[in-house]
Amino acid sequence: MELFEKGKTYFDNQNYKKAFKYFIESHEASHVGSKTYIGKMYYDGLEMTKDYDTALLWYKLAGEAGEHISQWMIAVMYYNGLVGDSPDYEQVLGWFQKSAKNSNSGAYVSLGQTYFEGKGTEKNYNKALDLFTRASVEGESVSSFTIGSIYVNGRYGVDRDFDLAETWFMKGANNKDQNSIFGMGLLYGIRDDSKQDWVKTFEWCTKAAKYNLGIAQDFLGDLYLKGLGCKKNYKLAMEWYRKAEKNGIKTAAVQIGIMYHYGYGVPVNYSEALSIYQKFGDCGEALNGTGLLYQDGLGIDQSHSTAMAYFEKAAEMECDVAFNSIGDVYKYGYGRDADLETAFKYYTKSANFSSEEGMLSLGLMYMKGSGTEVNKDLALHWLQKAGLSGNEKAKKYIYEIVMGSTQLS
Repeated sequence: MELFEKGKTYFDNQNYKKAFKYFIESHEASHVGSKTYIGKMYYDGLEMTKDYDTALLWYKLAGEAGEHISQWMIAVMYYNGLVGDSPDYEQVLGWFQKSAKNSNSGAYVSLGQTYFEGKGTEKNYNKALDLFTRASVEGESVSSFTIGSIYVNGRYGVDRDFDLAETWFMKGANNKDQNSIFGMGLLYGIRDDSKQDWVKTFEWCTKAAKYNLGIAQDFLGDLYLKGLGCKKNYKLAMEWYRKAEKNGIKTAAVQIGIMYHYGYGVPVNYSEALSIYQKFGDCGEALNGTGLLYQDGLGIDQSHSTAMAYFEKAAEMECDVAFNSIGDVYKYGYGRDADLETAFKYYTKSANFSSEEGMLSLGLMYMKGSGTEVNKDLALHWLQKAGLSGNEKAKKYIYEIVMGSTQLS
């Protein structure tokens, strides 16, 4: 113990050469904590060349002896792909679990985030919430935005609860958390109760965007593109998407591709759209856009099988519009026999992921009794949700249902 304490004293005083000497001697005397410090010195390159592989070896010596900080660091290294050719999320999950079992409250947050993201395991919001709550009790800082997002989405074992989402977003917003400020904007747009308000969405997102927050800038682009809470303005939409792209938001770059695909404020340019989609091919929306170009033979040879392959890849990433695209394949029989029941299933999935296209498609299936029984109430429900999300086509069908009901009465 004396050797370790000497090493720690030299370490705290940034005399890493002497610290390393005493940590090695302490390790040889079977002191576990010294192994963690040696790992850290290799990890950070303190008085030596930075060496992640060697850092991992030392962290594992400590981690396998039950030292929770080393266990946490091993998980971090695997998460960031610092060892091996790419991130290894199974290792991430396993080492975070070990660290949490050894009462590392910080590991509760990390493990909760793993369940939230579905890295190395299936997404499980219920487990994520439990771990975040335990971390908070232990005094750890827990993301109000992440917890609010769980309640907004309402999936993977947790019921959607807009009021609880608002509580958590406001908690973060009151502490000037940029993500939570954006969360308030997201909430006002996505909620389907009497508090839904696109003007407030625009106001909150504008506040968040002033912090140069990429996800808020991306969402502002969507608002200007669709004219939600503000006047439709393709030029401003493009400007906000470009700002978000500079801040690393891939979906914003893909939206620029979509603008070229459909000619929103720019001349239609399928080649430019395809180039952007292919550049961001690890993004679900980009894969879906590429699939649509193949499906319609726009700027590329038509291929329904290739289109479907892209849609399925995007759906594996839980891309909401990809589920709608697959629904279209089965509804209209693109490259296969039409199957309305399967189309209905995919439209339902798309709608439940809050896709306005999916909500429109599902509403029409209920309206016309395609792949399911006619149900005007459910048709109206989903069409109204699509309309609230800015889908112009939905308004026409809502009018048809309402007028039809009026004439029957």
